[in-house]
Amino acid sequence: MVHRRLIYDDARGVKEPLNETAFGQGLVVRGRHILLLETPATSAFYHRIASQRFYMHPLATFALPQSSYMNYSATYRQTWSALNDTLPLNVHLLTFDQINATVYIIRVEHFFELNEDQTYSQPVDVNLQSIFQSIGTISNTVELTLSANLPLADMKRLTWLTNDCQSSHIDMPRE
Repeated sequence: MVHRRLIYDDARGVKEPLNETAFGQGLVVRGRHILLLETPATSAFYHRIASQRFYMHPLATFALPQSSYMNYSATYRQTWSALNDTLPLNVHLLTFDQINATVYIIRVEHFFELNEDQTYSQPVDVNLQSIFQSIGTISNTVELTLSANLPLADMKRLTWLTNDCQSSHIDMPRE
């Protein structure tokens, strides 16, 4: 079920009618569905790559410039990319945010699960300096928490004991 509209409560959990409107009319939900038929061994590869392309597809926007194209293109930069090289297929650039002239927050994610694909679930090394040459020399890196508000080295996890006196903190061996 993508969307439903009810004039009366259907006793299915919200305890009120679902009569969402916009501009005097009921909401209309449009979506796209993709069906991938693959073997279990290759389905993760096709699913992960297709979902990234499906979700992160380019959005074309258009506007009429107030001047000629020659003046517009001389005034404004038409294209720019911080990436000088491509990322590995199993790595996605999640965030590229410029904080000030020399500080950037860059978040990359390895979006294949462990043992999900024979090739692309393996760890991968990414040379940020070669990929981001266009922004200059990387002189310092700090690994932050996912929310980027605290250096990972400063993060203190809560530790408590369960009812059977087991610790909530689990030491995972690093490979």
